[in-house]
Amino acid sequence: MATVRAIFQPLAGGQHHATHLNSLAREPWLHRLIISSAFSNSAGVAAVSAALTPVAGACRAFIGVRNGSTTAQSLAALLKLGIETYAVDTATRSRIFHPKLYLAIGQNQARAIIGSANLTHPGLFNNIEAGSDISLDLTDASDKAFSDTMIAGFDDLLNNHPLHCFKIVDGRQIVDLMRQGLLEDERNPKTQTTMGVGTQGSATYKKSISLPFVGPPKKLKAKKPKPIPAVPAGFAPSSTPIFGQLVWLKPSLPATDLQLNPGHAPGVLRLTQAKYKVGGSVIDQTTYFRNQVFSGLTWTNNPVAQKDEAVAPVSLFIAGVYVGDFDMPVSHKLAWEAGQSNYTTGLHWSGATSHVKHQGLVGRALKLYQPASAGGRYIVEID
Repeated sequence: MATVRAIFQPLAGGQHHATHLNSLAREPWLHRLIISSAFSNSAGVAAVSAALTPVAGACRAFIGVRNGSTTAQSLAALLKLGIETYAVDTATRSRIFHPKLYLAIGQNQARAIIGSANLTHPGLFNNIEAGSDISLDLTDASDKAFSDTMIAGFDDLLNNHPLHCFKIVDGRQIVDLMRQGLLEDERNPKTQTTMGVGTQGSATYKKSISLPFVGPPKKLKAKKPKPIPAVPAGFAPSSTPIFGQLVWLKPSLPATDLQLNPGHAPGVLRLTQAKYKVGGSVIDQTTYFRNQVFSGLTWTNNPVAQKDEAVAPVSLFIAGVYVGDFDMPVSHKLAWEAGQSNYTTGLHWSGATSHVKHQGLVGRALKLYQPASAGGRYIVEID
């Protein structure tokens, strides 16, 4: 029958998840170890590396990517230890890989640490985290069912979702994932921004909570990295933009908007009504985009084409990855409506076309956000 010990880091007796995880990895009966973490960084791996090294050959790690937190250096550290490492990429911002589980399995016993702690230094030492350290008797039917269910979940990921749960094989692959925006670079940390940030008040500036703190290990002076092939222009931004107010949603992108229809690729995202409501009423797409959403742009009239034209500065996000910044032309022509409740305003993909022209984006939702501040950029998010 299972024995359960509570972990409440660092409030209950100064406990740390790192202590429990190191103890779990050193169990003499262990013949299989599963590590699952939404986020990881190199300091988190370093905190348990001494205990993991002797059992690395029996260990599998499942680490979430495309989440703005997991670093390339952490996957490299796991790989260096000899741990069989898998990246889990859901390919969407609306669903991330999030289980925090450390499971040691033996012949007749198992031990699991389950809770909120990620394989990061803050998660293992300093964050306020809650978890359970559970000793299991695998001769007991319910304990074995618990262990088997956890194992089966990861087997399902491996067997049925190979595109989204894939093995990390070498450093070149890690660098490529970092260049794609799926992994963060600890040498160049960026400030994360959140949608819906409220107005700061006086309470923002209170002192930080007084709790025990374990400093991360001092980093060795980094060697000058070998040159990495240049990232394409417009691909890797220097800082993450801030989302402004949501002003339009297209719930299911058709192939035509993504320039995928052979012989019919106009290069434009049609800004249709899409049943989008503002103030409880469905928008009038013939005026909404020209007179409200893009009213702040500098518009000119093209008498030959009989349309108004402007250029919108846009930051593009695809499946949670910041692709880059693009200047996208906007066209408005009343004749396009033709009395059929059609679109009259179009956003031209222009230099972003190669990023959106992918079958895997068909049917996804597209959101358009206004600039968060004057002079800022619009955001187009496909997820």
